[in-house]
Amino acid sequence: MSRSKMLYKLPQGTERLLLEDALRRQRVVRLVQDTFQLWGYGPVQTPVIDFYDLYAPFLPGDDVYRLVDREGELLMLRSDITLFLARSVGTTLREGHTPLRLCYADTILRHQDAQDISENEFFQVGAEFIGSLAPDGDLEMLLLLDDILERLGLEAQIHLGSRAVFDQVVRLEGLQNESDKLALQKEVLFRRPGLLKGDLKDLFSFVGTHGEARALLSRLKLDASVRKAAEDLVALAETLVPLALKERFRVDFSEIGQREYYTGLVFQAYLAGVGDAFAAGGRYDSLLGRFGLASPSVGFSLSVRKIEPYTTVQVTGDEAVVAPGSTWKERLTWARRERAAGRVVTLGGAV
Repeated sequence: MSRSKMLYKLPQGTERLLLEDALRRQRVVRLVQDTFQLWGYGPVQTPVIDFYDLYAPFLPGDDVYRLVDREGELLMLRSDITLFLARSVGTTLREGHTPLRLCYADTILRHQDAQDISENEFFQVGAEFIGSLAPDGDLEMLLLLDDILERLGLEAQIHLGSRAVFDQVVRLEGLQNESDKLALQKEVLFRRPGLLKGDLKDLFSFVGTHGEARALLSRLKLDASVRKAAEDLVALAETLVPLALKERFRVDFSEIGQREYYTGLVFQAYLAGVGDAFAAGGRYDSLLGRFGLASPSVGFSLSVRKIEPYTTVQVTGDEAVVAPGSTWKERLTWARRERAAGRVVTLGGAV
């Protein structure tokens, strides 16, 4: 690519924000971070680069940026904050240090198809509840997301699913190789015809209220293990009814999570009329144990760019006043006094 083209083109998987857009993002992120803090979640940072081989078993597709360091080690740029956080926490966590509530606001880097003209999001905010058992940990995470949506003024639905239901079906069908599991996963996620028939097909096609889900389960003939996992999900949805700020939760058995490390609850949040989820999360009880001390955990991430146009967060900046005075000392003295009172002051001197 010529230098002139480089000046006006960004590498795939990156973005830039200027002025009002940057202010909007800053205020949305600050509101979410303040909410995390009110719920007792403390900030954490993960490395931008780490060893690729540590994460290879968990990475879907070929969306990872890889590079080789001077010693010949294969590295990767951060594409999944939960994975990087699991390694950081798993290798340092000690018995008795949980529960641990963590939050983050950071960038992920994923390779995107150049033909994909959709607005992909690369800046995320999220929370992880380390050492949390179901269902209490799941409830806290869902109610935290519910609180954030209310503060942002978003009309959204949260779809609740279960990776445990899917895993039990995989076991019953005797699917051993990864290609068969992936085919079934795509069948469920995209409602394609395939292996599922009868009651299982009806189960994975369902989206509705907890009451409708309970009625569905009463008439379906399911293996005991599948039924148990499905009923656990419906019970969680029922528990949320008197606790949530709005009736935004739906049972959706097609929500099975697209990350292999999920083990139980999975969920995604959708805006009305928008097909892509803007928030996603779930339970991953086995992930930290792959890096060190095992600890049941649950978390979610929220893609900021996907919600920015829909929030009620004010994006106009505070109006700035120009400091009066004929000398630098006069202007600076006045500006310091006003800034101490929280006002925005410039020193003039436009060129």
